[in-house]
Order: sequence, then structure tokens, then C-alpha cells
Amino acid sequence: MVKRPNGFSILEVLLAAAVFVMFGSGVVIAIIQGYNANRLGAEYTIATEYASEGLEAARSIRNQAYSNLVNTLGTGLVRNGSGVWTFSGSNNTLTVGKNYTRTIKVENVNRDDIPPAGNIVSVGGTLDPDTKKITSTVSWNFTPTRPESLDLVTYLTDWKKVLPPIYDGLILYGESSSVAQPKFRFYADESTTLVPSVFNAQAAAGTGYTDASVGFTFRMKTSPQKVEALAGYVNSSGVLRILCFDGTSWSSEWTTTVGGGGSQEQRFDIGYETNTGDALVVYSTNNSASNEMAYRTLSNAVNCGTAHWSAATNISTVRTAAAVEWIRLEESPLTSSSNIALAWADNQNDLSAMQWTGSSFGIAEPPTALETNLEHFGATVQDVLSFDMAYESQTGNLMVVWGPNQATTCTAGVVIAATNCIRYAQYTNAWSAIAVIPTVADPATNIDISGNPTTNELALGSLDNSQADLSIAYWSGSTWTGFANVDITSQVVAIGTKLVATGWITSTSGVGTRYIVVYNDAATTNIGWYVGNGSAVPVLQTDFVPTPVFAAPQRWYELTTLPQALMLTVTDNGSDLFAKRLVMNPPTPTFVWTNIGTALETSLGQSGSSPYSFALWRNPW
Repeated sequence: MVKRPNGFSILEVLLAAAVFVMFGSGVVIAIIQGYNANRLGAEYTIATEYASEGLEAARSIRNQAYSNLVNTLGTGLVRNGSGVWTFSGSNNTLTVGKNYTRTIKVENVNRDDIPPAGNIVSVGGTLDPDTKKITSTVSWNFTPTRPESLDLVTYLTDWKKVLPPIYDGLILYGESSSVAQPKFRFYADESTTLVPSVFNAQAAAGTGYTDASVGFTFRMKTSPQKVEALAGYVNSSGVLRILCFDGTSWSSEWTTTVGGGGSQEQRFDIGYETNTGDALVVYSTNNSASNEMAYRTLSNAVNCGTAHWSAATNISTVRTAAAVEWIRLEESPLTSSSNIALAWADNQNDLSAMQWTGSSFGIAEPPTALETNLEHFGATVQDVLSFDMAYESQTGNLMVVWGPNQATTCTAGVVIAATNCIRYAQYTNAWSAIAVIPTVADPATNIDISGNPTTNELALGSLDNSQADLSIAYWSGSTWTGFANVDITSQVVAIGTKLVATGWITSTSGVGTRYIVVYNDAATTNIGWYVGNGSAVPVLQTDFVPTPVFAAPQRWYELTTLPQALMLTVTDNGSDLFAKRLVMNPPTPTFVWTNIGTALETSLGQSGSSPYSFALWRNPW
């Protein structure tokens, strides 16, 4: 038997040594890595605390005054003699075994205006002047060849800024004692605030505009997607002033000459696309034969500001060929629609219409003019509102109504040539033929139409200046029912007046919806009104006696739908402006009028031809 010698072979020794080296190296590396991780963690803790101090210092500086947050790509911090933090230098250095360098960056913040609005975005959006982004950066060298850095970010707001109170709407008007600036008031409705409806104190809509006299033909609309109102008026020189209100302050947007200075015409109007929130302003250029109107737009993606508006685009009308003297815009109520209807009348008594479809007037005028002899008061053309329009709320179909001239169509309530005295045309997928509302045989010197917010029903009221008659009509969604001469002693319409208005009111408890027609009865200081329910004959109501009573005659009527109520705004011959609220209560139903304070204004600059404009916030605070 061969006996093996004791000991290890050289190969075994080498293998054992290799295993030991590998194991030992791993242990050493693990020890070193653990040590580095612990050291790096400790250094990150120091850096985090140092960066956090920077953010708290910036917060302290903001608390002193928001204006102290001036944009900078890198600044340091120091405490002054009173121990108060301020920005100073380019950075700070903390030495704790090594040097930690801290810089503070202050930047603007943009927010997305596309609903749901308000999200902070890094690209695009609109500047939020009340928010700043603060970045506190700390950098140091872990090793001479290994730099490290840490960022902490926060957003600081102007939390001390006084925000406007929450209101449901506002009213804008001109005052004779202050010719340079229109006046406005906020409105709070009791159905949303649980306190009595009230207009707050009057304030100046300061815009920088200065005019020699008060404005004429006020128009105002509110955005469906944010707290924004666009308004306009025409001064005595025929210059249109466009204003914008962002919920906090008014701004002057742009001006253009539209003609008709000091007249009783309405040579512009404003509308918002329901689905996008983009705004449209259409105005007369006071030209004849071509480019009779023009328009400008404001995207919902931007806020108030002169630079945000599109350039003017001309509209050369096809069915009319004279200077445009009266313009009306009506917004489609469909949430999916960009349509805004435009109707206008020129100084040759022609009437036509088309529709804006989101980027252009994609729905053209009818095959012929809707009317070539539109009703007017006297020798002066287009001195009263004798046409109007409304959308059906479910289909989005457009209804245009108007009164042909009484001298050639209607005399003493007698139909001439078998033609009734109020005409209409619809746009569904195309323009319908011109038709007449049955039964009604009095001219519409004033006319007003409104749509039921939940159905395709429409209600119409009209006044005749020759016979002093009030007529009413009801559209079921497919058929008109006319009610002629429901009052044969109404107030006679005068130049620049609108003495009839319609609206729809809903009960708080399941009574349903009714339409209301308010009008100026002959020589009265009260509110004359009818209640309608479908195709049934509308019912005359007992006059509401306001406090104080109106001066006779009145001058301008508007009805605005409130949450479960209606608001009547009215001016009178004493240059007064009033607001009255109507609610419908179950079970009968019963109707209750209330005075919203006394007069909102007792010295209007002028009391006719839309001397004010009232609008609810469609996207409130």
C-alpha cells in the first residue's frame, strides 16, 4: 500500500488563498460600502436640513411681503440685525466637516386654463401672479471626484391677498355724474347664498378709458368656464370700448369705431362658445356695400389682456348692403356646441343672420334676406329692437323672429294681403322658409323671445307702437300658438326703448316651469305681467307695485333667469335703474315679487337702448 504524504499541495494552497482573498475582499468592500452609505446618509441629512431651512426662510420672507419674492436663478439668505430673513448674495455655505453650498431659486408659476383649470404646468398655461415656485438647492462634494446635490421645492402663494367676495353676478351701467368710467355692482342671490338677494355697493369699473360723456348700449356676457366677464359700450363719438373683468379688476382691452355715437342703436354684441369658453365680439364697421361688420376672438386658454385678442376679421354680408346699425348675438345652450348666432339689421331696414361655428361663420346667411322692410319707430331706421332670436335648449335649433314694417304690412291691427305681423325663420340643418306666427295681427315694434332651459319651448312677447297692443306667442318645439291683443292699452313704444321681456321660471318643489311676460302697461308705475303654461291662454296677473314706484313711462326691460327665480331689471323716465326678483312657490303655484333694495342708480347717463347690462356668473367662484 502506498502511503500519501501529510500536508497540502501547492495547488490546494493557491486555491485556498484565492478563496480567502475573494472572501476577504468582499468583506472589505461591504465594510467600505456600508461606511460610505452611512456617511452619505448623514451628509444627505445635513443637506436636507440646510435646504429645508432655505425654504422656511423664503416662507418668512413671503410672510413679510409677497412682493419680496422677486424672481432669481440663485440667491443666498441672511438674517438682518433684527434676526429677520432676507435675500442676499448669490449663495450660502455651511461647514460641517465639509462645505455645503445652498442657493435659492424663485420662479413664476403658470396654470392651465383648460378645464378643469388651475393645474400648475411647466409648459404653456397662463401666469398666476399670486404663486411662486421656490427651489432650495444644496450641493457638496462627497469625495473630491464625486459631487452630490439635493433639491427641495415648494410653492408659496400671496395668502394675505384679499380675495373678492363670492357673488352670483354683476351689473354694469353708466352714471351721468361720472362720465369717464362705468359703474358696477356685484349681485348675490338668496337661492345660493341663503341670505336675502342683494347688490353690493357701487364701484367704478376703472379701465383707463376717459370719455366726454357716458356710454351707450352696454352689453356684457360671462364665461361658461371661468370667472371672466366681457363688456362693452359705445361712447358719444361712436367708439366701441371693450372691457374685461377677471373677478378682481377691470381692464381695457381694445377700442374701434362703430359709428352711431350718442344714438339709440346697438352696433356690437358679445358671446361665448358654450363648449370651449372662447369669446366672440362682433361689431359694425359703419361701412356700406362691403365689410359691413368685423369680429375679434379671445381664447379661453388665456385671460384678459389686449395682446391675447385675435386681429380683426371682416364680414362682408351677402343679404344686406348698407351700414349695420343693430347687432344681436345668441349663444347655443348645448354643452357640446360652439355655435353663436348672429343677426343684424342695416339702415335700409334689411335683416339677415348667420351662425359662428367655432372658428368661422360656418353657417351662412339664408337664401334671401329675412326681411327687407323691418319694423322701426319713425323716419329714423333701426331705432328700436324689432327682432330677436333664441335657441331650443334640447335640439340647438335656432329661431329668429321679427316684425315687418307696420306701414306696409299691418294697419290698425288689420292684416294686409293675408300677411300676419310677426315673422320667423328657423335654422335646423338648413334655413327654413320664412313663415308667420298665427293669430297675431299687430306689428312687433318691440320683441323679445326666450327659451325654456330644459325643453324646446320658446316664449315671445311683442308691443306695437301704433295700437299700443301686447301680443304673446308660445312655441311648443314644433308649432307656434299666437295670442293677439292680450292687452290693448300698453305703453306706446318710443325710440330707444324696450318695454317687454320674457323668461322662464322653475319652482323649488316640483310645480314645473312657467313662462313670464313682463311689460310696461299704459301710464303705470307698476309691473304688468302675464304667466303662461304651454299652449294655454296666458293669464294676466295683478300688477306688482314696486318700492319705490317707477317713473312713467319706463324705458328698458330685461329678464334674467336666476337659480329658481327670475330677475327683472328696468330703467324708467327718471334715469333710475331698478332690480326686482320673482319666485314661483308650490303648490298652486303662487308668484312672489321682491324689491332688491331701492334704486340701484338714480342718475343714469341715459335710460334707453340697453343703458345697463346684468349677467350671472356661469362658472362661479
